Amino acid sequence: MLFSVIYSVDVPEGVDIGGYAPPQPELWDQTEGDESFEYGYLEGSWSEGSHRKFCALLNRQQFDAFISKLGLYAEDVHTMGSIGAPGCGYGISPAISFTSYSDDAIQSAYVTPLPEVERPSFDERDWERVRGAVLAVYG
Repeated sequence: MLFSVIYSVDVPEGVDIGGYAPPQPELWDQTEGDESFEYGYLEGSWSEGSHRKFCALLNRQQFDAFISKLGLYAEDVHTMGSIGAPGCGYGISPAISFTSYSDDAIQSAYVTPLPEVERPSFDERDWERVRGAVLAVYG
């Protein structure tokens, strides 16, 4: 299975955002930087901060290293999907939300699992089975 990942992280002033960068940087494309920081309204140390957004298409071993390093886990919530997910072309793809518990960062990832199966079609029932399996392993 492959995993299409869009990962976003924001940290307050004084926290090194590099500590929240994904492992194996050669696999990732950075698509946003500090110009997209949107948490200034939180005031205090959050009035200034840093932002990064990355995307990648990962195999299972790379994905496991990513979520392990950053302490991410799957949330059992329904999302509206990912727009332009790596490996999925342009448009909207179903996605599973991942987050973490951290006082020093706001992290989120939208993950679209891509089963490597030969099927003429992949319907909503198939997606719910894949989603359930991902939640069972990573939730």
